[in-house]
Amino acid sequence: MTTPSQYAPVELLSTTIDETAVIRSKDDQRPVVLLLHGLGSHEGDLAGLVPFLPQELAYVSLRGIYRYAQGYAWFEMPMDPERPEALQTSAAAVEHWIGAQDAPVIGAIGFSQGGALALQLLRRDPRALDFVVNLSGFPFPAPMPGDDALAEVRPPALWGHGGMDPHFADGREAAVREFMSAHTRLEEERRPQLGHAVDEVELRAVASFLQRRAAEL
Repeated sequence: MTTPSQYAPVELLSTTIDETAVIRSKDDQRPVVLLLHGLGSHEGDLAGLVPFLPQELAYVSLRGIYRYAQGYAWFEMPMDPERPEALQTSAAAVEHWIGAQDAPVIGAIGFSQGGALALQLLRRDPRALDFVVNLSGFPFPAPMPGDDALAEVRPPALWGHGGMDPHFADGREAAVREFMSAHTRLEEERRPQLGHAVDEVELRAVASFLQRRAAEL
């Protein structure tokens, strides 16, 4: 596993979403939940969760627009609070992709970097998504212009993470909890012995959270 101090450089490949793993037919009009992978991964990664998630919803996994080693990314690491440009570029690319869809895109599930991106979509427009699932992810560590509006809307959010995740050392866990509590209707699933990963308990929490969101449609 990559530790917080061992990051490779990223290379911007495109400002649009070029590759997806589409878990639905072309005429499927079920509401869509985006799957946003983590650093160095690809669009096929989170697609493996779909069989365990509510089938009232459709799922589309997107590929990051930056090349990172043998995989892809949504922004460079470590995050620099003075340089939000890469994350904003990815958020704009996802917004453009959402705008081109026939079926409504209602939520996002993001792992690590993907969780940061899911939160960023809400920070840019608090009504862009009805909900987010942030798995081992974190908000960009600086204020954003849309934060006050997001705190007023407070959409539902699930945060699943491990108590032994090295990416949440030095107070970051408390900072993420503080931000999400202030800006979303937070549900938290903390797994004390888990690292930077998703386990079966978290996955069941995700399925339950999505089932409740689907029932609200």
